[in-house]
Amino acid sequence: MNSPQTLSRPLAGRVAALDGLRPLVADEPDVPANVIEAAAAALARGETHYTDRPGIPEFRAWVADHLAERFGLAIDPSEVTITCGSTEARFVTMTLLAEAGSAVLCPGDASPISGALHILGADVVDTVQDDISLLYITPDVYRETTIELLQRAEDRNWWIVYDLSFAKTAPPFHPAQNEKLASRVVTIDSLSADLAGWRLGWMAGSAAALRLRAGKQAITICTTAVSQWAGLEWVRTAT
Repeated sequence: MNSPQTLSRPLAGRVAALDGLRPLVADEPDVPANVIEAAAAALARGETHYTDRPGIPEFRAWVADHLAERFGLAIDPSEVTITCGSTEARFVTMTLLAEAGSAVLCPGDASPISGALHILGADVVDTVQDDISLLYITPDVYRETTIELLQRAEDRNWWIVYDLSFAKTAPPFHPAQNEKLASRVVTIDSLSADLAGWRLGWMAGSAAALRLRAGKQAITICTTAVSQWAGLEWVRTAT
């Protein structure tokens, strides 16, 4: 079988042209003892099989409660899908919501989504243009810029991905607080900053929630049960 570099198919060509992966963080925090114990307890009681494909109900319920408490959002646990970190969540949302040949508007750091969009054949732009299908923003984008772009998203019916993972700021603002936008806003977050290597993230909300779940299931089926039970212990006890 030929290597991707020699195949003529367009997807193989785009994969071959991907830039190198981002380097791993060298100073990952230690995992607390109670989280390790929760993982061991999950193994001991037989949590070694496939979970519910969208994620264990307890963890999905925590995500929904967390978004309600932090932002006042009314997201049902059925609209939450646990992913293998925020990287997978970004890949799924870009692949399914950004149209091939279109543009994704990213006013901030585009490096987390550039690889997925390169494979898809979509462009990343930092200014408004006619062929935009999706707006990707984080809490670190200047607030006035965000408000202006969300107005454009409302007028033009763009999908919106709000990525909270690795954000340097934590404002109480969320695009889905606008009822006119809520059905087209997907929230991404993860525990990667605190539980590096456990591969725990999630996608939550929007009218595309079930479609995104199906897309995730086609890639990895489900995130490991042990990681989810360990993550649940972390979020329940973290100060």
